[in-house]
Amino acid sequence: MTQPHWLRKTLTAGVILAVAVGVLAPASFAAAVPPSYAADLPDLGTPAVAYDRAFQPTVTGVAVRGADGSLLYSARSGSAFGPLQSLGGAIVGDPSVVVTSAGTHFFVRGTDDQVYTNTITPSGAVSGYAQVPGLTVTGDVEALVPNLAPAGSLRIFARGTDGAVWTNNLNGGAWSGWSSLGGFATSDITAARTFAFPNDTVRVFIRGADHRVYVNRVSASGVTGFEPLGELQVTSNIAVAEDAVFGGGFIAARGADNGLWTLNLFSIPYTWRSLGGTVTSDIALSSQPNVTALYSRGTDNALYVNKATSSDAVYRGFERIDGTVTGNPAAFGTGPNAPGTGFLLARLAGGSLGLNVEPSPTVLPPHKFGGYTPIPGPAVS
Repeated sequence: MTQPHWLRKTLTAGVILAVAVGVLAPASFAAAVPPSYAADLPDLGTPAVAYDRAFQPTVTGVAVRGADGSLLYSARSGSAFGPLQSLGGAIVGDPSVVVTSAGTHFFVRGTDDQVYTNTITPSGAVSGYAQVPGLTVTGDVEALVPNLAPAGSLRIFARGTDGAVWTNNLNGGAWSGWSSLGGFATSDITAARTFAFPNDTVRVFIRGADHRVYVNRVSASGVTGFEPLGELQVTSNIAVAEDAVFGGGFIAARGADNGLWTLNLFSIPYTWRSLGGTVTSDIALSSQPNVTALYSRGTDNALYVNKATSSDAVYRGFERIDGTVTGNPAAFGTGPNAPGTGFLLARLAGGSLGLNVEPSPTVLPPHKFGGYTPIPGPAVS
């Protein structure tokens, strides 16, 4: 059988991909892109960083939506990323990507509002697109590997047509089926591992209908239901430190005043803290030992960083990072034992995905970012 042209792609960044024809039919991508359900939030495109939780964790690559609507992936090699290569398809919104012992797993929303997955196996073969059946979605898919999950297991979350958060668990190669966690999301879903009892707890964050932030604690033993986290109304998606071993105890978001706000979930009552600034993007949060960094875009379309020795310590103030970006930032560090290198990813004005590296980051200014380097490959959305 001749493969469709949108599946005749090969990753060249050190990985040989034997592409199989997936069950995702091109006809399912023919519909117009649905309108946003949260038009007031930054709709700029966010790079999805792939973490292998079995290694400290180690970042293995980055996934983005291409300007042509396809899924793009770049494999990481040391302090650089290989060329972006297309895995085909046509997706709505941003992809999600996680790494397990079974490979690198991508989750996307098709233009038919169904969830699809594609996997690069450890041998480098591409499974091709397969539908995760049973739910019509109205937002991006969020994927996560819970703490203490069996090898190869993962959990995904998505917003249904009822506005509620739904979840599905992959274990032993089989899906458990979609189940509702309730709530009413007016943002994308953010999920984070946390060190809490039980130890496999995942915190799920959303913005609710009243624009406050809500959290639901999900584990194998049950769910708590959504509860509000203070009174702040937010105008962005919720940020967590994905590079932290357990990043679900501290969050950040843009407030109704367009300033940057943070919340420490270990302090009750929940009290939001303003760091000021004027934010024009979603927030990116990176947490390494002795350096917590918050990244946001300013009114001049440059990214700014604000650092502290820990997530709830005194922040040193905003520092401008030279260069113009047109997308939301994503950030991670090489930790966790000591700050090694800070990485920053964002779409550049020319449409390429840019990488900016800060060697040996410290809290005290000035920052040491050396400038954006475009990652080769197709333009990103």
